[in-house]
Amino acid sequence: MVSTDQAVHNFRRFPVEARRSAAAATEERDQRLKAITKKRSSRAVKLSAEASQRLRRLLGDDTWADLRDLMRQERMTVRDLLQPPQGLESSYADLHRARRRKAKAFLRSRDVRREAIEAIAAGYHEAIGDVFAADENVSPGFHLSNNLDKWLSLSPFHDRALPWGVFEPDDSDDPHRWEVFRPPFFGFNFGFVPVRNDNFVVDRIHTLNPSVGDVGISITMEDGDAGDFDYASGDAFSAIAFAFVPPTTGLVEVLIDAQCVEATHRLETTDEWGWSNSRTTQQNFLMLDVLHPNVAEPSYAAMSTLDETTDDDESFHQEKLSRGTHYFAQLFSAGPVPAGQSVVVCAGTRSFDKSGTNDVSIDSTSDFRWYISSVEVRVSP
Repeated sequence: MVSTDQAVHNFRRFPVEARRSAAAATEERDQRLKAITKKRSSRAVKLSAEASQRLRRLLGDDTWADLRDLMRQERMTVRDLLQPPQGLESSYADLHRARRRKAKAFLRSRDVRREAIEAIAAGYHEAIGDVFAADENVSPGFHLSNNLDKWLSLSPFHDRALPWGVFEPDDSDDPHRWEVFRPPFFGFNFGFVPVRNDNFVVDRIHTLNPSVGDVGISITMEDGDAGDFDYASGDAFSAIAFAFVPPTTGLVEVLIDAQCVEATHRLETTDEWGWSNSRTTQQNFLMLDVLHPNVAEPSYAAMSTLDETTDDDESFHQEKLSRGTHYFAQLFSAGPVPAGQSVVVCAGTRSFDKSGTNDVSIDSTSDFRWYISSVEVRVSP
């Protein structure tokens, strides 16, 4: 299943020319995004079907049908044994292990090697990972205090703390001078694109309080009863927005100072049958988007990643960034903007989560939230 939610924005306070170029860019981006998403979905459907066909050829039609019947029956048996009152004292772990033993015994009785099934799944996970590969327009983000020398070298305004320091705007005629934008912001932009097969449920929650620069994304992917070769991805962003008038033609360079509020990766997996496996990735970025037809796509700074391949019952809870700490990104627009024409600049966060699974139940949640403390903008020399 594939759908695209067109970005929702509030640019009413911006100049007319900025709104017009943003509308044209948004329409073009939306059409391109629909085409990319359709292609991804089509490739994922094809890969899932091909992997299922290889598994069926390996097992043979009769063994494949008997195995699926056994798996369905064992799921219902476990469910029934967990019902009250007897189920109140039943051990879910013991019942789960018992059904896995039955399935393994069935494979042995049909002379099917577990390694052969795992090889098919490994090829599927590698291929589905390529389908949902991250964008190429990505650079690394930076922990500010550990990269203070770099931060100080980027802008003359960095000899003081911008969120609360007093500074004089640069009124020179330098066409590459920095301009500083700080809360309150008034414009915003957000969007969400899920891709999934029928067993997955994918959703998101946007956090967006532009007046204080508060942006966030939480993405959930759930597959509580995984089948053969399921897949899902959730791609969402939340951003503040403001208008910028380039003094000269060129690429827009942006420095984002963002304070981490929440940065949590969570993943729980349940191996249903003993030969199952899965791969789940969660990625968070700071982002720049200049909404002009000349700018092909957003630019991203990678901030935090979870990437887990597992064939077992496991629980992951990772928090790699430090709450309350400042991080920064140096980003460039993916195309030039013309001099003297007001454009909409968006700064915020994006998360891109994806999962491929073969008979492993998935419960994936990523929570990221940032305060955009300041955004410095110039036309890059």
